[in-house]
Amino acid sequence: MEGTSTGTFSARFERIAESERFQNAIIAVILLNAVVLGIETFDGAVERYGTQLEALNNLFTAIFIVELAVRLIACGTRPQRFFRSGWNLFDFAIIAALFIPGVRENAALLRILRLLRVARLLKSLPDVRVLLRGATRAIRPATGLAIITGLLVFLYGMVGWTLFAEVDPANWGNIGLASLTLFSILTLEGWNTLFATVFAARPLASLLFFLSFILIGTFVVLNLLLGIMIGSLEEVREEERIRAGGDTADIEGRIRDLREALDAVEHSLRVDRERRGG
Repeated sequence: MEGTSTGTFSARFERIAESERFQNAIIAVILLNAVVLGIETFDGAVERYGTQLEALNNLFTAIFIVELAVRLIACGTRPQRFFRSGWNLFDFAIIAALFIPGVRENAALLRILRLLRVARLLKSLPDVRVLLRGATRAIRPATGLAIITGLLVFLYGMVGWTLFAEVDPANWGNIGLASLTLFSILTLEGWNTLFATVFAARPLASLLFFLSFILIGTFVVLNLLLGIMIGSLEEVREEERIRAGGDTADIEGRIRDLREALDAVEHSLRVDRERRGG
């Protein structure tokens, strides 16, 4: 009976934690927290409304502690489930840091922790979670692409230094300057000015150099990066769809089990009444 009551108690808190109303309330508190942080940046705001702003920050902290407690209680006798999620660890670390001696007395650290609470908004929005998971999934293939891009910049940087160091030493005077110049060309910002500077001295070489680098570096490399990101996002969306389908199937299975249990209870009660009537 004790285990059953504990399970019912944790299940009640789990329903609260997963309810849309509870999650929307936490999102509203996070947004209000962001507004208060923004108000504190204006000149004279802390001097005039410092007491009220501090009271609001303390209220937000209390609400986040209650939210954390609700989600921990929802795990019941298996609190380790809570710490399997990276976002839950992030939330717990932000709240726990407030109780470290000296943190609340340090204005800079306290402001950073309050700012990190706003970052929790990323977890609360499903579409943003998909984007973050997609970006994380893309890190490994993007690393290979970054190595290729770095090699491309180094090779073109050496060629650019050889061709343009005497013409434009401020941008091509060594491999470091040449690499920075090429990275700026990748963004397509100011490349025409760089091109015009060296075109007068080396027209054919500069034309071939800039056209080939822009075609390879900008259109090929950036399109490959976009392809990697889109592919990762599609994989994450498919996983979310499968997970949602699995959750639905699990709920349906539980409903079937409950119906079978109720049918068994009704059958036993009917048999018992028949025996008593007989």
